Amino acid sequence: MNPRFAGVGKRTKIFSQWLTATTRVQASNERSNSKDDVRKENELLWTELDSLQREHKKLKQVVEQLARDYEESKYFDPLRRYEKMKGMIKRTILHLRLNQDDKGSSCGISGLIQSCRDYAHQVEAGKRREQHQSANMSKQEIAQENESLRTQVKDMRRECSVIRDIINQLDQNYESSKHFSLIQRYRVMKLMIKNVIHDRLVQ
Repeated sequence: MNPRFAGVGKRTKIFSQWLTATTRVQASNERSNSKDDVRKENELLWTELDSLQREHKKLKQVVEQLARDYEESKYFDPLRRYEKMKGMIKRTILHLRLNQDDKGSSCGISGLIQSCRDYAHQVEAGKRREQHQSANMSKQEIAQENESLRTQVKDMRRECSVIRDIINQLDQNYESSKHFSLIQRYRVMKLMIKNVIHDRLVQ
């Protein structure tokens, strides 16, 4: 065999081996990066779900408190009950506004307190995720869990939105009720409160 062709063949073989090794490394890096991506998404989804669950719990507590206040108001005479209902409606609306302010506040004492609470919850959520050991899960397992988490996040967003909308409607109805006479407003406020606490979407 011509020595020149033998040299070319040897160089071709070396290049082929190098190309194969490089391809394997790139494929390995791509798999690693891909798993890192789904793991990061997993962490973000868990964090968002935890935040939404806490918000939903607060909103439910607001409605539950309204229901308790309404039941207790039944033991008062109509005039005092009228004032009680005005107070409980205003408190319910105020709680919603404070909750929204806490979500958007990033300065002052209120913002600092909320930031501390959020940090504490994030630490707790992080511990739960460590116990969950997603790092030991395969890429496919994490991706499947992410799909489930996305569904949970979507559902929780909807449930929070429903309660906020119901309380916002209570706010609008309360403002409108100011144009009624005392007796009419008494009846209207009773109906307004019942619509909130008995709404099947809040249960």
